[in-house]
Amino acid sequence: MKQNRSVEALSTLLRIALGAECAERVNVEGVSWQSVYAMARKQGVLAVAFDGLTKIFEQDKELAKAFPQSLKLQWINAILSIEKRYDNSKTVCAELVDRWAEQGVETLCLKGLAFSTYYPVPSHRECGDFDCYLYADYTKGNAIAKALGAKVVEDFYKHSEIIYRKVMIENHRFIVAVRNSKKTKQLHNLLDNIARAEERKPIFDTKIEMPSPMFNALFMSHHSLTHFLSEGVRLRHILDWAMFLEKEQDNLDWERFYALCEEFDMRAFVDCSTALAVEVFGIKITNPQVAVESPYTERVLDSIINDEDAVFSQSIGKWRTRLMLVRNLFASRWKYRAFSSQGLLSKSFSLVWGFLTHPEEE
Repeated sequence: MKQNRSVEALSTLLRIALGAECAERVNVEGVSWQSVYAMARKQGVLAVAFDGLTKIFEQDKELAKAFPQSLKLQWINAILSIEKRYDNSKTVCAELVDRWAEQGVETLCLKGLAFSTYYPVPSHRECGDFDCYLYADYTKGNAIAKALGAKVVEDFYKHSEIIYRKVMIENHRFIVAVRNSKKTKQLHNLLDNIARAEERKPIFDTKIEMPSPMFNALFMSHHSLTHFLSEGVRLRHILDWAMFLEKEQDNLDWERFYALCEEFDMRAFVDCSTALAVEVFGIKITNPQVAVESPYTERVLDSIINDEDAVFSQSIGKWRTRLMLVRNLFASRWKYRAFSSQGLLSKSFSLVWGFLTHPEEE
């Protein structure tokens, strides 16, 4: 897979950070560190990349001395902010979860904090909102949060937005978006059943529950694929999968997982994500049940690095967001051909129908 110098350098930093490559005798000739920094920031892997750079500095004192000090300080300050945001979010969310638990509400973590536990340094996995699922206690959870003084917005069918001590928490009524889709309703029911039936463990020393490997594998795959089709993904999404594979590849029923991926139209994307985890991050796959090849790795990596298709991370108006989603849909027709059985016309109709029938929703 051909890569430009900045992509190669970033991949090297991430491999070193994860222990997949040795920091000794790394060739950094011709690297624009400012470009690497900008790319790592955009891709959501800034802190992990610096972990790799730190290991190189330990082996190459000349590079450590010659490295632009202003950029080094900028990088360190950015990481301190990432760590502070992570620690604050964990503390605040754990406090709210304690209040929920006192009234019999169980809290399952979706995405961020749960995925961070797979990383060598959990606080270096960049997290945004805290997403959670309270099983049948969605309404009760909102009411408790309101009683504690939180601002609760309930104008979206899928989840409420709780702002508690300046931290955004998404309380999911549905684990995945189910509107206008029989298939995703089935996926929600499946994930709900898995969450209830399989073992859940506390995250760190909190009452926040860590989902099972099967739940995380299915949810992570669906979440990343949905983003890829609508607004693209970043290296952080693939790194999440890589970290999951490193920790859980021997704890997952791959035959069942792959069968469910086929059923829910995720298999091609899962195989591509695994191939990228191996090629970009150097993850070692030792379980022979895991498929590690895909014909789409080069094109998907090019999309991740170069496409300017982010939508929901931007602070733009509701209708501009919708126009960008439609633009992305037609600009990325190849994604649907490669990774979705849903035709372009069908998806277009679904989007427009949703805009017309629910104009009030973001």
